Amino acid sequence: MSFRNSLFVLAALGLSLLTSCTTRYQDLLRERDDQLRAQTARANSLEEELQRRQAMPVEATTAPKSEDANNEVTALQSQVGPNASVYIRNNLLSIGVNDSVTFDSGSAALKESAHRVLQNIAAVMKNQYAGHRFYIAGHTDNDPISKSKDKFRSNRHLSTERADAVCRYLVSQGVPESSVVVVGYGQYDPLSGSKAQNRRVEVGIGEKIRR
Repeated sequence: MSFRNSLFVLAALGLSLLTSCTTRYQDLLRERDDQLRAQTARANSLEEELQRRQAMPVEATTAPKSEDANNEVTALQSQVGPNASVYIRNNLLSIGVNDSVTFDSGSAALKESAHRVLQNIAAVMKNQYAGHRFYIAGHTDNDPISKSKDKFRSNRHLSTERADAVCRYLVSQGVPESSVVVVGYGQYDPLSGSKAQNRRVEVGIGEKIRR
């Protein structure tokens, strides 16, 4: 085979390989485009389904749940007595006890007047909500600490100590200590515009504890 013929053969082979690579590359591009179109269609379908579900009216089955919750609040209020307030807040059934019942101003020592209401709350926690997690949260108003600055660094510190005092009393009444979480919010989770109402300790009844 002459040198010229060899060059022709090599050129033909190179052109054939280039054509094959170009065709394969175009096939890959088409496959990628098909996948992108399929993914886009799927995303659009999911978004339409989400919008459809969000636009659906709330089912009637939610009404009895609200009624049950109201009945539970009413029943629990009668059990804990007039010195506590029962309400649903932050998705928790909560029992709030104002600090006028539980503590003197600037103090984290429980008053005698707190014992009866805390005994009632402890009985409810042990009997009706045994096995649940309990969240004991201390709250204050937004007035800065003045009389007891030597004892408490801040309102949050005071609220934490008050929540812990309530926790220790409830534990002394038989509430399992392992089921209790203690937190102090200070002035940062107000219940209302009233300073007197904001000074409180709340007992929130949470989820069942998994063993």
